[in-house]
Amino acid sequence: MILQLDGRFPSPRRIERVVELLEDDGVVAIPTDTTYALACLPDRKRAVDQLMALRRLDPKKPLALIFKDIRHVSEHTLLDDRAFRILRRYLPGPYCFILEANRTLPRIIGDKRRRIGVRVPAHGVPQAIVEVAGRPLIVTSAIDPDTQETLNDPWTTETIFGHGLAAVLDGGDMPGIASSVVDLTTEIPTVIRQGLGDCSDFLVGT
Repeated sequence: MILQLDGRFPSPRRIERVVELLEDDGVVAIPTDTTYALACLPDRKRAVDQLMALRRLDPKKPLALIFKDIRHVSEHTLLDDRAFRILRRYLPGPYCFILEANRTLPRIIGDKRRRIGVRVPAHGVPQAIVEVAGRPLIVTSAIDPDTQETLNDPWTTETIFGHGLAAVLDGGDMPGIASSVVDLTTEIPTVIRQGLGDCSDFLVGT
C-alpha cells in the first residue's frame, strides 16, 4: 500500500492512519531528508524483529531512532554539554549521531553499551509521525539487501520491501545519499561514515 504525503505539510488524517499501522506492529517505509527508511515503534518487538529481518541486519549493531527535536533526544539519551552543542548546531539535518541511551528505551535497541543512532531529519513526514506517536521511531535506511543499493523513491522501495510492510509513504524522490554518522561517545567526535552531511568540522586534525 502506497500513501501519498506532502513532505512539508503532511495530512494529519493520513499521519494518524500511519500511527495506527505502527501501533498494530506494522513496519512502514518513510521519506527522510536523505533516503527512504524502514520504520517501526521501539516498543513493538514483533515489528522490530520484522524490520531487522527485512534488512538482514546484524542484531549486535546499534539501531537508529528518529526524534522530534533535541529536547526529545535529551529525554532518551545521556546528553552532555558537548553533545548538546553539536546536536543544536547540526540538527535537524542529514546526520546520525551515536549517543548512549538511557533506561527509557528497550534494551533490544542499543548494543552492549546501549549506544544508539540519533536522527532528527529535516523532513515533515517523520517529524509528524513522531509527534503523533508520542515516541521515537526505530529506523534503518531502505537499502536493497541483495545489491546494497540505497533506495530513494517509493516505488522501488515498494517493489523490494512491500511484502513485509504495512505501507510505503510516498513523499517523492529523496537525495539517495545516506546520512553522515558521527560517534559522540568517544573522547573526540569520530566520523564513522561521511554521507550527505558535511563532516569537515569533525575531521580537523585527523
